[in-house]
Formats: sequence, C-alpha cells, structure tokens
Amino acid sequence: MRHGQSSWNAVGRLQYDALHPELTELGRQQAGSAARELRDRGISALWSSPAVRAQQTAAIVAETLGLDVQTSDLLLEQSARETPTDVADRVLSFTSQLPDDAVTLAVSHGDVIAIAAELLAGLRTGILPNAHWVETPGGQP
Repeated sequence: MRHGQSSWNAVGRLQYDALHPELTELGRQQAGSAARELRDRGISALWSSPAVRAQQTAAIVAETLGLDVQTSDLLLEQSARETPTDVADRVLSFTSQLPDDAVTLAVSHGDVIAIAAELLAGLRTGILPNAHWVETPGGQP
C-alpha cells in the first residue's frame, strides 16, 4: 500500500529518501478510507517503511485493523543512489522474511510498490495513487 498524501506530494515535490514529510489532512483521510476497505481482507501482519508519511499511514490502518506496526528499512523509498535493481533486491529480501501463512500489508512508497508489483505479480502498475494498494500472489495486499 502506498502511503497517504504527504505535505510534499501536495506541492509536487519529490521526496526520494527524505523521511520527515508528514501526511496532510487529505492523506489522513485517504489512509482511513483505505483502512476501512481493508478491514475484512484477513490481514494478519502490518509492516511499514520508517518514513514518517508511511508510519502515519500504517498507524491509521493499524488502529482500524487492530494490528501492531512493524518497521523495515527494506521498505524505504528508492534513494538517489539506488538503481531499480537495488530496490528489487530489497523487495525480495523483505518478502523472503514473511511467513507463508500470513496475509501481510506493507505500507511503502510508489516506486517500491511499482517494482514489487512487477517482480511479485507481473503487474506494471506504474506509481499508484496515494493510499492505494496492489495484491500479489497469495492474496497479500
């Protein structure tokens, strides 16, 4: 799932690996709406990038789903020093740690999700809108 709208998204500013931009009010509303849609999806684990915008999104989802948020640096947005292959390697490292029987929601960033969608599900999604998600094999949103 991509994080809700951040203050930098709102003004068209690229964030890359900047951790501090926070959610806007719209971003909080987007996260709440997404959480309600995800409520009956059987999600049993919730992970997030350590970026503030992702953590705030995950906290809103966690409250609705009754889950704790776990954090992984492997979910961080692509930095200016990384290639898409580097991000793909991070995605594979992250998913290899997940139990097969868990339905996991990972709150991350547009570029990471686009790479993960293609790598794990063969989907070319491009950058998803804020607070949208894609499901990968096994039904994991």
